[in-house]
Amino acid sequence: MHLEVINMARFPFYKSNIKDLGKLIAKAALDEDFRRSFTENPSALLEEIGLPPQSTKLLTFKVVDQGEVPNAVALPYRLSTEKLKTGNETYLRDLSRTFSLN
Repeated sequence: MHLEVINMARFPFYKSNIKDLGKLIAKAALDEDFRRSFTENPSALLEEIGLPPQSTKLLTFKVVDQGEVPNAVALPYRLSTEKLKTGNETYLRDLSRTFSLN
């Protein structure tokens, strides 16, 4: 089972939280009751491991089970409106890789 937090790699966090975030996701993958709690209220558990309030209060987190939603995609945390408007080829190419199913 794979779990993904939408925006996981792209929201503000402290380097000191990476280990705890990994433990939280691993526990959710192995413990069905914990996974249910994490799915129902991911922000509360993310706050418990010390993620900054600006992350847990301003973003909506959704836990996705890739077994149930195999084509789920984590969207970039912050899109560059300017690069989108100007059609920056490098930026658009890199962005498109986010949506690649391969």
